[in-house]
Amino acid sequence: MSPIRRITVAGIPPGFQELSFTSEDVTLNYVVGPDNGLPLLLIPGQMESWQGYKCVLPQLSKQFHVFVVDLRGHGKSTRTPGRYSYNICGNDLKRFIRGVIQQPTLVAGLSSGGVLAIWLGAYAPADVLAVIAEDPPIFSSIYPRIQHEKLMVNSFKLAVDILGQPGERDVERYLSQGGIPVEGKSELLHIPRFVIKTMFFLARSNRAVRPNRPYDPPFLPFNLRAGYKFLSEYDTDFSRATLEGDLSAGFSPDEALKQLRCPMLLMRAQAYRHETWGLVGAIDDDDLERIISLVDDLQYIQISGGHEIHLAQPQRYINELMKFIDNLRNQNKLP
Repeated sequence: MSPIRRITVAGIPPGFQELSFTSEDVTLNYVVGPDNGLPLLLIPGQMESWQGYKCVLPQLSKQFHVFVVDLRGHGKSTRTPGRYSYNICGNDLKRFIRGVIQQPTLVAGLSSGGVLAIWLGAYAPADVLAVIAEDPPIFSSIYPRIQHEKLMVNSFKLAVDILGQPGERDVERYLSQGGIPVEGKSELLHIPRFVIKTMFFLARSNRAVRPNRPYDPPFLPFNLRAGYKFLSEYDTDFSRATLEGDLSAGFSPDEALKQLRCPMLLMRAQAYRHETWGLVGAIDDDDLERIISLVDDLQYIQISGGHEIHLAQPQRYINELMKFIDNLRNQNKLP
């Protein structure tokens, strides 16, 4: 069995603690590792909690003082329907750095967490040493453009319409109705029904036998087990806010990128434009050129594979992050 397959969603990694931080209208849940170097704040993406980083925490904690926070509306952090935006979440994280970490920090985030890492670099510059943005939809998730990204709209609308219903969440139905585009075809390719049925039979059986480990059915890879937890627990109003523009209200990605004065690493996963579904991925070629033109101190890498690099390719994620940090140290850009 591979090391990743052995990782459980349940439990806290050795050497880490799970704590909370309260500020203004929110209590943020977070985990923190041993103090083994510069502070590194990891920011999960939408629909993800701190457990998404479990595959990379053991190695990163040997080199850094690692903090992973659940954004408001995620994990054990406070749900605040009607109050989800990049500016609100960015200020949560700024207060977290100042109240908990209490020194300038490396910030790394996935997807909307990557947008928030950029937000911090732009609007809390004294608190940020460098930004690692993992496939951030820095333009594609911004209203009104998101309205024209049909695949993104489909995913978030399914989450709101299916997962947002009262009662126990029907994650099985959500996954059954989602899908991925295929070049040359207008209809999405769905996960085969027998695969979905098998997954959820294992999940239900596991929950009955091991209620203390409800998201760790045997045989399933870690990313599927963790994804089941995330979809079951996050506040779907975060997705509604994305679709309707509340998330990006008052936030200009161009201005944020122009404001960055610290070094930034951009990890871009595979992306292309589909004739029916629009952007498949987070950053199209025009977006990439725009980012390059706006950020002064930028390193950029293209990574083949899916959006969630730290989940799907944890060793590649660690290697690229460490290479970036080592380069900054060699250039005397870090303390």
